[in-house]
Amino acid sequence: MTDPIQVQRTSLRTLSDGNFALGGQSSGLSWVHRSPGEVLLYKRYLPDTAQGASAEGLTAMAEWRRSLGFADRAFLDARTSWVRHVVMQGREVTGVLVPPAPDPFWRMHKDAPFPRDMAGLTLTAHDAKERGRDYSSIPQTIARLGHLLRTLSFLHINNVVVGDLRLQNTLASGISQTPATYLIDCDAMVLNGVSALRAAEAQTMRPDDVEGWPQLLDERTDCWKFASMSIACIGKDAALAAVVNDVRRHLTPDHSEVLEDFLLFENQHASARSLQAMADVWRGYVTGSGQEKTRVNSGLVLTPWLGAPSCAYEQEATSPVHSLQPHPPAPVSATPVWTRVTAPRQPTVSATPVWTRVPVPSRPTVTRPPTPPAPDPDERLRRASFWFVILVVAIGVLVGAALVAYELRR
Repeated sequence: MTDPIQVQRTSLRTLSDGNFALGGQSSGLSWVHRSPGEVLLYKRYLPDTAQGASAEGLTAMAEWRRSLGFADRAFLDARTSWVRHVVMQGREVTGVLVPPAPDPFWRMHKDAPFPRDMAGLTLTAHDAKERGRDYSSIPQTIARLGHLLRTLSFLHINNVVVGDLRLQNTLASGISQTPATYLIDCDAMVLNGVSALRAAEAQTMRPDDVEGWPQLLDERTDCWKFASMSIACIGKDAALAAVVNDVRRHLTPDHSEVLEDFLLFENQHASARSLQAMADVWRGYVTGSGQEKTRVNSGLVLTPWLGAPSCAYEQEATSPVHSLQPHPPAPVSATPVWTRVTAPRQPTVSATPVWTRVPVPSRPTVTRPPTPPAPDPDERLRRASFWFVILVVAIGVLVGAALVAYELRR
């Protein structure tokens, strides 16, 4: 039977609260048990968000994921926290169920696992040490941005726009892990030109000097935001708003030009295929063996990185899902009050097992003779006396016969 996409809130079993930073459209996160062996995050909507949410639109997002082929679905699941189920209270949407981020995207924060967002990539080596965050070298940073760009290319090919793309909505793997990123808050994305939620966009990611910013976010807005994120991460300065020399010298001239065009809201380089080609080059800044590379003065040949190395200050963690019980015990109801009544004890009858009936030949019935009644004690005494007298008389007869025979012989 097909697993339904829309599920009722009463069918969920809460395991624990999610102690994470909340987005602007959710009121809380909870770990819930959905099906055997499956633990998901329940993202509860704020009342205003729930009122404007489209159950049809959110359901269409989950259906689109199910319609993908095996390879594309695995690609999507590895890079995004895509909607799995839509939670309903009657006919009203209350939130969505989404999967937790994989292990490489968690770090310890205040003695608890916490998602690692890309804001940490903007920190200098000094600031990272002061804040206890990992410092990501330039090659490690560019490789993670390349991974994100490859995800954008895949989504754009499939008519999906991220919309609210920003550092806080994108997770990054630790520096000891393979460079990777992971998009969250996917329920706010735009699928086939339809947004299931009311547009919610961070003001810091909306330019004031760009004309023609669309009401419904599109591929151009994604590219503008990606360029802004790239400049801030490569330049190690979240306030950067232009492709400065500290950014340009690490990229090829063509790629620097692409970022500049994105910031001007020009889309001649914004095709999904162009993004994929650029992403593949950026991911090569860290080789499969972990060796870091760079470009000298915007050169075309990658050379070994000799700049500030990456430094690990964070304690790595794994997803909290591993510590949660996948099969929670059934809730225990209050014990009812009973009136104790004394009654005859009934024999305990165990449940009769199911046996296979096999005919067995019947055995003959053996009738035992009735046991005679025990004799009366007085009767026994009378019989003994009778036989004693008979014995004495017999002995007397024998003695008399012997005497007669003796006298005759004399």
